[in-house]
Amino acid sequence: MNKKSAILLISGLAVLAIAMAALLLFSTQKSTYYGYMENGTTAEKVVSEKNNEVTESVKVEPTKDFKPKKGDFVKLISNDDGKTFYKKEVVTHDDIPHGLMMKIHEMDM
Repeated sequence: MNKKSAILLISGLAVLAIAMAALLLFSTQKSTYYGYMENGTTAEKVVSEKNNEVTESVKVEPTKDFKPKKGDFVKLISNDDGKTFYKKEVVTHDDIPHGLMMKIHEMDM
């Protein structure tokens, strides 16, 4: 009986650990956005990769590693639906998915 209880307890804890890991993984999902800089601190347009939603005039704070200029394309990563960005980088035109680039340039798909 002691062996069965130990196996049952270990199995239960393993299932609980997997459930907690999945919960943490899915609760901190990141969202990726691509944009076009109007100046060094404002993106003229930012497009969500998840739902293709366009947001205009988004403030993007420069950091010591991220100093965009007017006309730069940027990739922004957020874990709070675009309110703040924890990862920011300047990218090339070709790094942006075609459908999102069309949204940035206001083209119909």
